[in-house]
Order: sequence, then C-alpha cells, then structure tokens
Amino acid sequence: MKYIFILIIVFNYSCQSFHDRQVPLSTERLDTIKTVPTGITAQPLLFETAFINGTTQIRNDSTVHLYGINIGNIKISSGLVTICDPILIDEYGIPFTQVFPTGEFPVQLSIARQGLEEYIAFARIKFSDEPVSKWEFALQKDQEALPVDGKDIHGFVADGGHGIFVDHEAAKVLDRKNLLSLNDSIYREMDKHNHHFWRYNIHEFNGHNLAMFTTGFGDGLYATYIGFDSSGKPCRLLTDMNIFNWKKKQDPLNNSQ
Repeated sequence: MKYIFILIIVFNYSCQSFHDRQVPLSTERLDTIKTVPTGITAQPLLFETAFINGTTQIRNDSTVHLYGINIGNIKISSGLVTICDPILIDEYGIPFTQVFPTGEFPVQLSIARQGLEEYIAFARIKFSDEPVSKWEFALQKDQEALPVDGKDIHGFVADGGHGIFVDHEAAKVLDRKNLLSLNDSIYREMDKHNHHFWRYNIHEFNGHNLAMFTTGFGDGLYATYIGFDSSGKPCRLLTDMNIFNWKKKQDPLNNSQ
C-alpha cells in the first residue's frame, strides 16, 4: 500500500508537469481504418463496429461518432501478452493465460467523438482478419471464466490514466524508471501524438516495443476480451474503456443504447 501511495504522489506531480508543459495538439494525419469487415455476428457487435468510421452510439441522450485508427505494430515474441497501467506493472503486470500468435500485429484504437471532445473507447491488437465467432474474458492465472454480458468483470486497474499492451518477455527488460514520471521519455514520446483528450505511442526498447494509450475518461477498471475465430484461434485482444454501457442492450450494427 505504501508503494502504491508513493507511485500516486509521483504520478500526480508528473501530471502537473505535463499540464504545465502545455503540449500542443498534434497535426499528424491519422492512419484511419478503411477496410470494413464482413460477417460481424458475435455479440456485442460494438466490439467490432466501433472501429468502423461512421458508426454511431447514443450516450447520455447524445450521439457519439466513432472511427478507428492504426497506431503501429506491436511485437509479440513469447505469445504471452500483458495489459496493465504502466505505473503498476510490478504488481499487476501479469500475462494472460491464453497463448497468442507471435509476430508483429497492428494496434488499433477506436475513437469516440462527441462535439469537440474525443476519447479512446476501445484499444485492440488485431491478430488476423478472420471474423470473430465469440468473445470471452481474457483471464490471468487462477481467474475463473465469466459471462461476457454478466455483472462481474475481470480487468486491470488504471491509477495513472494510461494502459499498455506489451509482450511478457519484453516486460521483463522494460526500464521501470521510465514508467514512474510523465517527464520521462516514454511519456514525452506521447507528446507527438497528443489529441483532444487522448494520446498514444509505440515505444521501442531493446529490440522490443509496447503500445501505450490513455484510458477512456482516466482512472478506472478496464476489462479485456479475446475474440476467437470459427476455428477457435484468437484473432482479437480488446480492452473496453467503459465509454458505453453496451451491456444495457444488445446493439444493432450502427446505432444502439
């Protein structure tokens, strides 16, 4: 508990430093996802449609527009993937039990736009173009399977407003000092990709890399799901940023809730 308290103090100080720096918004041209998948049948449909430009959702009686972007490829060497808040990696950086394909795979973000505000709604690794046949919770050791649309969830705690995707072997050689302050290089790299209320980066280190992104509205508990194709192979790994209450009602293709 003392360790977490120290981290929070360090992070809060760093957050102030970030705001003091007044990082300008990026003028980069985003690599938007242009291909529209076919055969979207696995519920919730939103896990796939949220990455299609033109999808809309209703949130708090207002229309939210969604689009997907590619932010780069992640290197998966061990087949074991960790998703966590970077400042809590020593405690919660536990890989999922599922073994994923190895190689380099696109990391994609679903951006929710409402007026002038934008937030990351979902983040995923796309292991193949195969349609998702079913979704299941991504589980860590000793966690029991839960229904995707149930009340209880498995997920990672975000205390610093960021999440990372990283290979388990890469996490072992990641410099922990780089994770504790927004003034360090791993966070400054995100300045190049600073947008309206969201940022991201692909950080390279020691022949490995990781994908870092802001988490929805900030701190919280964020569930991660695995999409399996019809042959039972994992084709997606997706984190839900709690922007939408999709469990309230099963969603049609382009407009729900």
